[in-house]
Amino acid sequence: MAGTVAGFVKILALSKHLGHACTMSTTAPAFAATPLLRALSRELARAGGLLSPDYLESGLSLGEARCVYELGQENGLALTALAERLELDLGYVSRVVSRLAGRGLATKRAGLSDGRSRTVQLTRKGRAQLARLDRQANERFDALVARKPASAVESLVVGLQGWMLTQASVDVVLRNPRPGEIGRIITRHAELYAALGYPPEFERYVVDAFGDFVRDFAPPRDQIVVADRAGRMLGSIAVKGLAHATAQLRFLFVEPDARRLGLGHRLVRHVIEHARANAERRIVLDTASDLAAARALYREHGFRRTATAAAAFLPRGVRSERWALELR
Repeated sequence: MAGTVAGFVKILALSKHLGHACTMSTTAPAFAATPLLRALSRELARAGGLLSPDYLESGLSLGEARCVYELGQENGLALTALAERLELDLGYVSRVVSRLAGRGLATKRAGLSDGRSRTVQLTRKGRAQLARLDRQANERFDALVARKPASAVESLVVGLQGWMLTQASVDVVLRNPRPGEIGRIITRHAELYAALGYPPEFERYVVDAFGDFVRDFAPPRDQIVVADRAGRMLGSIAVKGLAHATAQLRFLFVEPDARRLGLGHRLVRHVIEHARANAERRIVLDTASDLAAARALYREHGFRRTATAAAAFLPRGVRSERWALELR
């Protein structure tokens, strides 16, 4: 279901009704696409089992399954944030989450910084249910694709890639890393900083630092977040819980062609919100004196430089900097 149900529900939302397609316009290409999209949405709904009240024989409605999918992208999500992400009424989403909790698929707990808020998280049983739904949905759509001519599938893939990657309405989703993506995060750090003239020692530093981070990973304070748009990793960030109610922002990167999306700001805000939700009193980070854009980003969010030091893994003349943000 990851990427399949979510994507196809959005396609379904393009049409207000599931009736017959209207007559194709011969004057406006944009309107000519509408009946094709509606016809495609009906075929996807049938193939994906989206019309059944018992989605993929899981005992869940499509709405409940979609909630499971969204919760599966995070280590914990505020109930209000879940409702906003789904664009659904908060009361409805609250009732859905209560049903999921009653089935042992999710848990609700009071927010650490605000006892009135509720944070929702999938249980182990819930994640196992998500994996089953993901597998079954993929099998259904694999079967649909297998019945189509290879040339038609290739054309569809090219068209959908163009559609998904050029539409401003396509959300950048912040989610947990998938298998293999931690290695990709390390690789992109090495590649991006090598392009800036950083020495080989920097890559070894990143490998060692990420290895320590993963080995001692302790949620909910520790978190790794991937920014995903239409299945492509656009960036990532991590946060590590330290002593004395302090969180450390780590491993931020944004792909060069995604830097006009405001993604760096969004990732930093995510860490700040995560720290507040876990009752942290301070956030620290380490950066380098030559990274003007990153330093400006941190300054805009209230961080201030507190110390500098030499570092053998940085280019000659570049110093390591410690920045901090006091949370109130």
